[in-house]
Amino acid sequence: MRALFALFAFILLFSCETKPTPEPIRFGKDTCVWCRMAIVDAGFASELKTKKGKVYKFDAIECLGAFYLSGRVPKDEILAMWVSDYKQKELIRAESAHYLISPNIKSPMGLGIAAFEKEEDLKEALRIFGGRRTDWKGVLEYIREKWKDQLSHSHS
Repeated sequence: MRALFALFAFILLFSCETKPTPEPIRFGKDTCVWCRMAIVDAGFASELKTKKGKVYKFDAIECLGAFYLSGRVPKDEILAMWVSDYKQKELIRAESAHYLISPNIKSPMGLGIAAFEKEEDLKEALRIFGGRRTDWKGVLEYIREKWKDQLSHSHS
């Protein structure tokens, strides 16, 4: 009985992901779950990980946002979401990033969304590209507005 309990405890402990760290993206090999394009630009790649450890990778922040809005993964099952810092080319937490939306930013899916970990990097990009700054909630509202037709159809 004790061995069965230990086995159950071990399975429970390791069946659910608890440490929110992103999985490395294999540029040129991994494909976007949302749009099916190859993930090639380290300045825009994004990722979502569930509490059970399932990883979804995206070629653009807008694809991550659309996937999130689609509800394909219930919000209470999401462990963490990451977006690429446009300047540093490293994954950072989506909810705490600073965002710039600009028609002068050439993101893979064309909505012109870039993320920054540091406020000063966002300000520098704003001077270069123009546009408007926002937060994760604002990014989701922008995607919902721009892609309402896409989001109203079920994505499989």
